[in-house]
Amino acid sequence: MDTLSLKEVRKLILQQQGLSGQAQPKGVDQTRQQIQQIGYVQIDTISVIERAHHHILKSRIHDYHAGFLQQLEEDRSVFEYWAHAASYLPIENYRYSLPRKIDFQTGKEKWFKRDPKTLNYILDRLKAEGPLQSKDFKPATVKKNSNGMDWSRNPMNQALRQLFMQGHIMITARKGFQKVYDLTERVVPIHIDQSHPSQEEYLQHLILRDIQAHGVLKQREMGYLLKGTSKPIQQELAKMVEAGTLTPIFIEKQAQTQYYTTPELLDTLGELKIRKRLHILSPFDNLLIQRKRMEELFDFSYTLECYVPGPKRQVGYFALPLLYGDQFVGKIDLKADRKRKVLMIQNLVWEPNLKQQEKMESLLEKSLAKFAAFNACDGVA
Repeated sequence: MDTLSLKEVRKLILQQQGLSGQAQPKGVDQTRQQIQQIGYVQIDTISVIERAHHHILKSRIHDYHAGFLQQLEEDRSVFEYWAHAASYLPIENYRYSLPRKIDFQTGKEKWFKRDPKTLNYILDRLKAEGPLQSKDFKPATVKKNSNGMDWSRNPMNQALRQLFMQGHIMITARKGFQKVYDLTERVVPIHIDQSHPSQEEYLQHLILRDIQAHGVLKQREMGYLLKGTSKPIQQELAKMVEAGTLTPIFIEKQAQTQYYTTPELLDTLGELKIRKRLHILSPFDNLLIQRKRMEELFDFSYTLECYVPGPKRQVGYFALPLLYGDQFVGKIDLKADRKRKVLMIQNLVWEPNLKQQEKMESLLEKSLAKFAAFNACDGVA
């Protein structure tokens, strides 16, 4: 069984993640291909800087702007559903969203108490009127919390989410950040395979999607946060290794842990190169979302502190990881002051073992100028 160096593994991971710095893809089509490559792009509502789904793609697509993703959703190249969280996914993978939708339809998974009357009311209106936003439905009486109206407890919003998770409705577009819903049969293109995958097909999709996106993975890192998949994935891995589809490997300093990759990816190791660029990454970036993995393979400890009480924060509310080449070199807490059009540096912390700090500061200054423009800011302060 092969044992790879950490250097080799990092190169492979960053190549598969589109963060090797070797190429600078441009345009809508390259954006679509990048989403296919990394499997999905997480959607998040935090807006102290440009939202995560746009940030993730900007880190990989040189001329990316929000209109690219809007175009891809409107031309049905991507759709919104659940990966490990709410995400944009390639439309070609639509059929692999069906197992979870069935779980919601049968009650195996549920978020809210089912309200058939409200569910049918929404479906009837969409059928008769076409695409609608949540605000188009009659507001229901909801309880208030300390911040005012608690929209998560609005029966209409709960019913919309329920129908969405069940697969009866989909998000057909967004107006700003507001979702526009329609019936699924009017959203999914007719040429897209909508047949329900077998369990074997579903498990192989999860495994190969994740290895394609991340290069090497251990068993517990596959199907991340998908309920009930751990043991079936373990069983499927054994079959795929026996069939030669996957190759088990070890990684230096992780000698007791078995990882998996494909023979094809192993064959590329000698050709991989990293061009040293400084990337300002989103906390929700696909590369980073499994924090323990980052500690084990990149020696990088990271906590998203917006979920940490203010007095206990070490770096800041929305500190962004800084990647240079194949090493994480620091964290920077940024906020876009949109009224003044200024990108505010609220804190900057370099990693303890950082060398050539002056060089990093110079590179960061250039990266921040570009990042400010991406956030519709004229300068940095």
